[in-house]
Amino acid sequence: MPTLWNCPRCSRTFRRPEQPHSCGVGRRKDMLKGKPERLVKLYRALEKSLKAWGGVEIVSKKRYALFRTTRVFADLVFMKDALRLAILLDREVRKPLFFKIGRLSAHRIGHVAKVRSAAELRAVLPYLKEAHSFALR
Repeated sequence: MPTLWNCPRCSRTFRRPEQPHSCGVGRRKDMLKGKPERLVKLYRALEKSLKAWGGVEIVSKKRYALFRTTRVFADLVFMKDALRLAILLDREVRKPLFFKIGRLSAHRIGHVAKVRSAAELRAVLPYLKEAHSFALR
């Protein structure tokens, strides 16, 4: 396990000393305000799964959320008709649910999906769990 660094102002934990960040994690209520109820329901289901895995911090801002352990493993953006979910894996997965795939570094590959239904959320959850496990290593 790498040496961890805690921000002296907000106490968040990071893998790199002096990691640039915005202190605080935002307010979930502010992020969900004014969003379509069907997307809020999907987001709540996603959040429930994440919290069950343990060790997940959710950093929320106006229309997005970052999901992290000591590193970000996924991010979410509220769109008009979908939740855009970007998942960071250590391998490339060619599946129709990912409309965009891109290498971010030697060992981090971003996979982007639009989640519009409970079925699509169920389809993406195993990859999100894999990304969570990867971020813990």
